[in-house]
Amino acid sequence: MLVFAILAAACSSPDRRYTLRGQITEVAPDHTQVTLKHDDIPGFMPAMTMAYFVTDPKELEGFAAGDLVTATIVVKVSTPYLTAIKRTGHAPVPEETPKPHAMDILQPGDTVPSVAMTDQSGKAIAFSDWRGQVLAVTFVYTRCPMPDFCPLMDRNFAAVQSAIARDPALRDRVRLVSVSFDPEHDTPAVLRAHAETLGADPRIWSFVTGAPDVIASLTGKFGVSTIRESDPAKTITHNLRTAVIDPAGRLVTVHTQNDWTPDALVQEIRAARDRR
Repeated sequence: MLVFAILAAACSSPDRRYTLRGQITEVAPDHTQVTLKHDDIPGFMPAMTMAYFVTDPKELEGFAAGDLVTATIVVKVSTPYLTAIKRTGHAPVPEETPKPHAMDILQPGDTVPSVAMTDQSGKAIAFSDWRGQVLAVTFVYTRCPMPDFCPLMDRNFAAVQSAIARDPALRDRVRLVSVSFDPEHDTPAVLRAHAETLGADPRIWSFVTGAPDVIASLTGKFGVSTIRESDPAKTITHNLRTAVIDPAGRLVTVHTQNDWTPDALVQEIRAARDRR
């Protein structure tokens, strides 16, 4: 069973709506998210325990763990969210209810796990191999059709690469890493061709992937959620995460949407370089 942390951006057709029925297991203190153990959602996803955003915290006022609810999931090109949440009853939350993957998300200061990956040249690589360098890491897949999601991350990293190449204080001290969460398609050869199209300098910018279970574990640690659509284009509904990791391998910051700029990321890289 797939368990996702936060479904925060969709590479799919806009404004689809699905009816959800389930039980609340947790409401975030700020009322911006609710965790639900829900039934199968026909045409969208199987039964699972998952955390969802709401656009208005007032939607969750008065709700608590144990409430049985119905709601509408709105999946669109901006931010998928829950709305029209209605209480239908209440029952004790089963003790065996699984925690959503969000509970395992890395927090600033945590050491990033060094997992076995493969870069665009077919070389085995791990985050620990770049210890001593600042890492900027984002998560993409090469077939992403939405220009403001994976392609935007590519364009932003290309701009950051240019800034790094021009600055002797950053050159050789920073690595950009684009992790593909589509290892079945994004083989090293595919990633190499994609990197060449983008003008990625392999001395600065690496594209990596790995075994499906390894990549699923890694993306989960960063709060990346993916749902594979049943369409000919093999669309993947996913959220965005871009992280900065300091030279000691500790997470510094994570951007959860697409509104960060290359200039801002370069400044964060500079600050991470000087951390002790």
